[in-house]
Amino acid sequence: MKAFCQLDERVSWRSFYEAALRERDPDALPQRIADAQKAIAEFALALLRANIDNKREKENLACAHLVLEDLKRLYLADKDAA
Repeated sequence: MKAFCQLDERVSWRSFYEAALRERDPDALPQRIADAQKAIAEFALALLRANIDNKREKENLACAHLVLEDLKRLYLADKDAA
């Protein structure tokens, strides 16, 4: 996965997030979720390092993280039920 060092790469976390949400292959889903979570964390860190106070972007990151956690829980529940 590409490293996210600059804020110019904003599209990156959203691309990974959307890919995780669209993933239909249960075998590929955990990796998609992990990639999206990593991209979100790296972008959040870049915001902090750049000392950028963008409340809307921070809220978007937090919401995306929560959605991915829910998706992960649903995946694990389905896997355990099978």
